[in-house]
Amino acid sequence: MSRSPVGRETERVDGRLKVTGAAEYSGDYRAADLAHAHLVTSTVARGTLTGIDTAAALDSPGVLRVYAAPDPRLGLYPLTGPLAGFVENYVPLRDAEVHFHGQAIAMVVAETPEQARDAAARVTATYDTRPPRTSIADEPHVPAGPTISGSPSSLTILASGVPSIDAALAASDVVVEAEFHQQMQHHAAMEPHAVLAVWKGDQLTLHAGAQVPSAYALGTAQRLGVLPQNVRLITKYVGGAFGARVILWSDTPLAAAAAREIGRPVRLVLTREQMFTLTGHRPQLTQTVRLGASRDGVLNAVSHQSVSERPTTVTFPMTPAHATTDALYRTPNLHVDAQLAALDIPGSRAMRGPNEAPGSFALETAMDELAVATGVDPVELRLRNYATRTPSTGLPWSSKHLEECYRVGARRFGWSARSATERAPTTCATSAASCTAEGGR
Repeated sequence: MSRSPVGRETERVDGRLKVTGAAEYSGDYRAADLAHAHLVTSTVARGTLTGIDTAAALDSPGVLRVYAAPDPRLGLYPLTGPLAGFVENYVPLRDAEVHFHGQAIAMVVAETPEQARDAAARVTATYDTRPPRTSIADEPHVPAGPTISGSPSSLTILASGVPSIDAALAASDVVVEAEFHQQMQHHAAMEPHAVLAVWKGDQLTLHAGAQVPSAYALGTAQRLGVLPQNVRLITKYVGGAFGARVILWSDTPLAAAAAREIGRPVRLVLTREQMFTLTGHRPQLTQTVRLGASRDGVLNAVSHQSVSERPTTVTFPMTPAHATTDALYRTPNLHVDAQLAALDIPGSRAMRGPNEAPGSFALETAMDELAVATGVDPVELRLRNYATRTPSTGLPWSSKHLEECYRVGARRFGWSARSATERAPTTCATSAASCTAEGGR
């Protein structure tokens, strides 16, 4: 048997290429007779385009085309089938509707990137605006519905004779309540979204970063109205993603459609500013966690409620309590509830630990507050409420080593020697040298 690479130094096969700059990312590839595209984005958050003036851009040096919404020359289509629920529900540059600030409303294609950028700055637009919905606090909330796995995002489990989660909390010796507000969080990948589209007859070759290449190629084919087997995607190096390159956005179909229409390869590289509106983000979110426990820290009731954004164009279902609170701790009374608010903002998307990161932050912070309120050590508090079965279903875990992680981790960085005072730094139980040696085993 080969030795496991775990705990050993392992040379990455692409490491030298990346650190020396030899690795070619999507924006590095070239093609003969290459043209360059640059997007023009909306300056309002909601409304209808009443006009786009492209005359000055068309008169600019090197400009080959200016596509302005609505522009039938691009020949783009809605997606159908399973992919439709995971990508934007509007077709870029196909109609005059503006769904969010920063939406693509025009595209300039020119001989050089600089010419395309400068001409794009000369495009002006007028709008019939409508008040945008931008705050989850101000809009009606609706149930999030089933999660991606198909399980419910909202549920209540009560012990026999307990009428409600509020009653369970009221009957607890100690109750803590904490509210958390999280703003949008954006992917900031090393390489901006970039695509090179090259047609040879009816065959399209794309150079683009994609985390799910098969779905990316299929979505592009549907957008362009071509057979899936006619689209070849080369994604040798993703360029960083964190979730932003899971699905197809507007940039690739637009570049590919322009390349088809002008009969030349086209490269489109989004600006850093455009990345914030055209490639997804982790949704903004409000969470309320309530914990009820005995005086010795044993949980009696757990309630975790959340309200997240639901962009009108594409939504990642943010259900943080489902991913954390209905799984982590043993409790006879459990309530999780996920709500969404429809907003006129850029589309949201999965981001590293999509639901688990914000959900566990809220829950674990509340557990730390409960530790203070009960006077129970935070690690001991978690061990006293350790779940060997999933609280929401009662099914046992097939394997679980979290308890071992708590104990080993606490020992290795000297948890027992720390000061129990709030905000006090943690110090190693022995010397720094021995602590490092222990932690490295």
